[in-house]
Amino acid sequence: MVSALNRSLYFKQSIATLLLAIILSVVLSFFQAYQSIQQEPYRIQKEFNDTLSIVERPLSQALFRLDTVFAQQQAESLLYNPAIQKVTVTDENGRIFAEASAPDIEPSLSDDIANYLIQDSLVVSRELNFSEIEIPLGRVELELDRRYLVEQVVRVNNQRFVQNLFKDVLLASILSLLFYGMVTRPLKQLTWSLTRLDNKRTVSVPALFDKIHRNDELGRLKSTFNELWQRLSNALDALERSHQHSKAMINHAADGIIVLDKNYNIRLVNEAAAKLVHMPIESLTNQPMTQLPGGSFWTSLRLSLEELAVDQVMNAETALSSHQCLVPIEIRINKYVVQGETEIVLLMRDLSERKEAQQRINHLSYYDSLTRLPNRTLMNDHLQRAMDDMEQGRFGVLIILDLDRFKTINDALGHNVGDQLLLKVVDSLIPLVPLDTTFARMGGDEFVFLWSNVRGSMNENNVSVVNFMQRILRVCAEVKHVEGHDLHVTGSLGVSFFDGSEESTATVVRQADTALYKAKELGRNTFAFFQEDMQSLSDARLQMEKSLYRALKENEFEVYYQPQHNDKGEVIGAEALLRWNEPDRGFIPPMEFIPIAEDIGLIHELGRFVLLQTTLQVAGWHKQGLWQDNWRISINVSPMQFAYSNLLQDITDALANSGLSASMVDIEITETALMSDLERALEIMEQIRELGVSLSVDDFGTGYSSLKYLKDLPIDRLKIDQSFVRDLITDKNDYAIVLAVIAMANALSLKVLAEGVETEEHFKQLELMGCYTYQGYYFGRPCNATDFAQNFLKAGHTA
Repeated sequence: MVSALNRSLYFKQSIATLLLAIILSVVLSFFQAYQSIQQEPYRIQKEFNDTLSIVERPLSQALFRLDTVFAQQQAESLLYNPAIQKVTVTDENGRIFAEASAPDIEPSLSDDIANYLIQDSLVVSRELNFSEIEIPLGRVELELDRRYLVEQVVRVNNQRFVQNLFKDVLLASILSLLFYGMVTRPLKQLTWSLTRLDNKRTVSVPALFDKIHRNDELGRLKSTFNELWQRLSNALDALERSHQHSKAMINHAADGIIVLDKNYNIRLVNEAAAKLVHMPIESLTNQPMTQLPGGSFWTSLRLSLEELAVDQVMNAETALSSHQCLVPIEIRINKYVVQGETEIVLLMRDLSERKEAQQRINHLSYYDSLTRLPNRTLMNDHLQRAMDDMEQGRFGVLIILDLDRFKTINDALGHNVGDQLLLKVVDSLIPLVPLDTTFARMGGDEFVFLWSNVRGSMNENNVSVVNFMQRILRVCAEVKHVEGHDLHVTGSLGVSFFDGSEESTATVVRQADTALYKAKELGRNTFAFFQEDMQSLSDARLQMEKSLYRALKENEFEVYYQPQHNDKGEVIGAEALLRWNEPDRGFIPPMEFIPIAEDIGLIHELGRFVLLQTTLQVAGWHKQGLWQDNWRISINVSPMQFAYSNLLQDITDALANSGLSASMVDIEITETALMSDLERALEIMEQIRELGVSLSVDDFGTGYSSLKYLKDLPIDRLKIDQSFVRDLITDKNDYAIVLAVIAMANALSLKVLAEGVETEEHFKQLELMGCYTYQGYYFGRPCNATDFAQNFLKAGHTA
């Protein structure tokens, strides 16, 4: 009962209020009693002075008349006041004239208490005079009962105390009821609502509560509870989601997870871990870790775990038996403390796939992914081993094979066709390779034959090596049928001998590579042996390759323009020519760097550069009114660039970026580019013509000129090669060829332009032969854009 009351805020408040009211009443009553006792002597003097005023006149008359009886009567009448103990009337001489005393009554208070409470004298007296003449007649003296007066004071204050106590208790009760109604009862309602929150999102209280307490502290307390509950609910939801996420991640983790308690018993295990140890989850839970399959390992691991510090990570590896084979397992272990409890987590991963992937990576590190042949790394290892193990008097040979025109086919038909062609070539070459020879792919279309034990002479007269390379060239030259295409490729071979005395494998490879460059210079589809004097040529080519990359990066290339004229000497257009002013060597002829740019794949970048720079420049001249609408700018496209699948896009982008009209552009294509794949060439040319761009055949007569294909080509003009024009006057054969080309062009309704017109004789002779457009030094040399505009466009130059 007491305990229940102690838990009641209303009870505690009521008791506290009541006690406070009683204490206040006692203190207040005591204070009032004290004040009244302090003021009692003054009240007594006043009260009994008033009483004496009543009997003063009768007693004065009695004394004047010496009427003792009347004086005695008056004295006794004063005794009716219980506070008067004795009345004494004396004459002017001090003799008692009349005297009266009240009977003694047993007092309720002792004299000591009465004297303590009222310490002043309680005697009231007054002179009695004859009023008319103010003659002293005597004195009346009242002796008061001290104990009676104190009893009266106590009685009055007791009544006052009871009144105050009743009032204060009543006020405390009223305040307690108000407190109950305003605080305790709403709090009970709020508490009751809080106990029934459960899944509700807000505190639900009676409507009257919200009406009364909406804006006060209880209303704010309810709002605070709502906010706190909302936060708590959100936190609980987030915690539940986190728990579900953690549970899902553990259950669906690819790695096995086992959680141990401080006694190394299994508390949690996921499905992946159960599969790794081939035991159901139910049989693993709450079991010692030493019960896992492979007990000796787990026993030793437990000893290690005892020495493992908290928050320290440890790794271990083992192999578990699975379907009569061992599965490598990696275990990552961490010890940690959660809410004062030590736990250990084991993350177990099956390393089978990683091991297999590592083996595949190792294989890929040493074998080509397309052809399955050894790659450069493995070939270098074999070469180094062969050089290290080379016996005295023995030697080996390294042969590098490079497929001619492979880049053109790869760019024209796509990498898929190129890859299939490489596989065809490899399949045809494998049967030729001796058993003790390493056949490897160096990259791209370059292959290596490493023959580590060769018989015969260590020179170009070695019959075995020569016969082997001849068979390689013959097989490479055979037609390859790839995805509906009949493809022709040839091979170039570079040969280097070694006997183990060379500085490094790189030296042997570099020598064979140098010989390969020589074979390409000899016309391709052949082989060459390394000679000491080739090294300088190899170094020069390597330097040229480096310079080309740098030149493209540093913008060392520039487009020059050579004017084209008609028979009246009027400008009808120009040809864009790429020039390279190398900082150390000066101007390098295109015939020196263009073939190398084609070999290393830079020709496409150079081609895009020429297209963009030329169209931008001509577009600028046209806006300035220096270039006429019927003029054309001729832009050369190399065979490799023509076969490039993005050529059409490059032309489209150049026209779009510059804003130049397609009708002002003429693309020049060599006969070699046309004959390599005539069907595809026709397709590309038709697409170029659809853009509105004109087409010309450059260096006509130097290739495989034939009316059979010439009549089907969508071209606008033939350009007679300068090699025929140069000796036109003195060489009858050149004269006949030029005449035949002009006649052929007229018969096919094609325009014809002669290159290399250097003298007036050339000009006059070509005019007589029916050629009316020209290009050569006689009309103007190639020059940069500024000089061309100044000399041929602004000046309106004529021959």
